[in-house]
Formats: sequence, C-alpha cells, structure tokens
Amino acid sequence: MSVQTSARPWYAATGPVGLSESIQAFTQVLRAPAPDAGWRTHLSGRLDPLREAFAEYRAATEGAHGIYAQVVSEAPRLAHEVDGLVAEHGALDRAMSALARQAAETSADAETLRRRALDMLSGLTRHRQHVADVVYTAYAVDIGGE
Repeated sequence: MSVQTSARPWYAATGPVGLSESIQAFTQVLRAPAPDAGWRTHLSGRLDPLREAFAEYRAATEGAHGIYAQVVSEAPRLAHEVDGLVAEHGALDRAMSALARQAAETSADAETLRRRALDMLSGLTRHRQHVADVVYTAYAVDIGGE
C-alpha cells in the first residue's frame, strides 16, 4: 500500500497544522525573565493559536479516517498504544483549557501560571515523542507475520 507523503503519520505530527510553530511561539512567552503586567495577555495570545493547532492535529489523527486509524490498520498490535495517544490528547486538551482559564484570572500568580504552562508543554513534548515511537514501530520495525 502506497501512502501519500501528506497522509503519513509523521507528517501530521510536524507538518501542515502548524503545531511546531505554535509551540515555539508559546515557548518564547515563557522565556521572559520576569513576567510584567502584559505578560498574562501575551501568554493568552499565544495559547489560543496553540490550542487551535492542537485541535487541528487531533482532527488529523483521531477518528475512523484519522492517521491513528491508519496506523492500527497497518499494525494492529499497536491499537493499545494508539488508545493511549488518544487519551493523552484528552489530557493535553484539558491542561490547555485549564491554563487558558487560569491565564484569564488576574489574581493568578504569574510564576504558578508559568510552571503550569511549562508542565503542559512538557506533556505535549512527551506526547509528540510517544507518537514518533508508535509511528516508528508501525512503519520501521519488521516483526514478521503481519
């Protein structure tokens, strides 16, 4: 089965949805040495596009026609791992939603907000590595018999 370049799982993880760029832009906000009065607004301004890019990423990966379905079709042994990736999507989405609510609260401590943002980014980084591991296992590891 030949798969178009744009339909390959690794392309969706890093490609047209702009997730990588959104992560980089969001990370820049967190590099500010000491958050000032406008920092919270700037954080929210970078979080919204990140959430949108993540939603597009989820749409490209989940569901009957998503990339994860393709992975399971090609390597059924990875169904449990793919279920884990989908669960991580839910956890990351909840973390981003909570962060957006906290950023909107003017009474929220900026350092606590920064720590939570870094935790969310760490989770997103781990997720992207999990995706890479599953894709590698599905397409590069030949165990025979499938």
